[in-house]
Amino acid sequence: MMNYFSFRISRNQCLILIMLTSISFPFSLSAQADTLPIVSYSANVDLMSRFLWRGLEIGHAPSIQPGLSATWKSLTIGAWGAYKFTGECGQETDFYLSENIDFITIALWNYWNYNDTIAHNFFNYKEKTTNHLLESQIVVSGGETLPFNFLASYFFYGADPSKSIYLELKYIHKSKTGDLELVAGYQVKGTYYAENSGFVNIGCTVKKSLPVTNRLVMPICLGVIINPASKSAYLVAGISL
Repeated sequence: MMNYFSFRISRNQCLILIMLTSISFPFSLSAQADTLPIVSYSANVDLMSRFLWRGLEIGHAPSIQPGLSATWKSLTIGAWGAYKFTGECGQETDFYLSENIDFITIALWNYWNYNDTIAHNFFNYKEKTTNHLLESQIVVSGGETLPFNFLASYFFYGADPSKSIYLELKYIHKSKTGDLELVAGYQVKGTYYAENSGFVNIGCTVKKSLPVTNRLVMPICLGVIINPASKSAYLVAGISL
C-alpha cells in the first residue's frame, strides 16, 4: 500500500479525524530567527494524462492533482486530490495523517471518491452507503543505502467491504539524467483491485527535470503501467508545477 495495522473507530472519531486533517496553519513558528521554521509546508500541482493508482485507471481522462501538507517534527497532515477535466465521476479528495520514525512511516488515509454531477455528502460515514475508504498503511524505506521502498496497506473501513490488503515493492535509481522507479504491486486479500489475489500493478517510471529557460526547470515523468489482473497496459505522462 508481516503484521498489519488495523483500527476500530466510531463515526464520531472519523469526523474528528477529518477535522484534524483539514486544519491549515496560517502562520509558522520559529524557535530562533536563524533557524528553520518548526512547521514546514509543501504544495504542488501535477498534470497527468491519466489518473492511475495502484494499477487502476480512475476517471478515464486527463487529471489535475493538487497536494498540500504541513509538517511538524515527524508528524505530517495533508490533503491531496485528483480532478479530471472532462466527463462524469472519477473525482477524488483525500486527507492523511502520517508519522515518520527513522526509516518507517505510518499513515492513516481517508480517500473520498465522488461523482460531481449528483448530490454527495462528504460527512456520510455509514459503512453501507459511504464513498469513503479508510486505510492504514506502513512504508519502510531503505534510503540511499538500500534503494527500495516497501508499502503495506489495509482498507479497514468504508466502501470496500472485502477489506483489501495491498503490498508494493518499489526500486528507485537516481542519476544525473533522471530517476528510474520500478514498481510491483500485489493484492493479497480482497476484491478492490481485482477479483482475485495477484499482481495488479507492474510499472516503470522515469522522472527528470526539463530545462525550459535559463531559470525555469519543469519536472516531468513518463511511465508504463501494466495491470496483469485486468490485462491492461497504459503509457502515462505528467508534469509538475
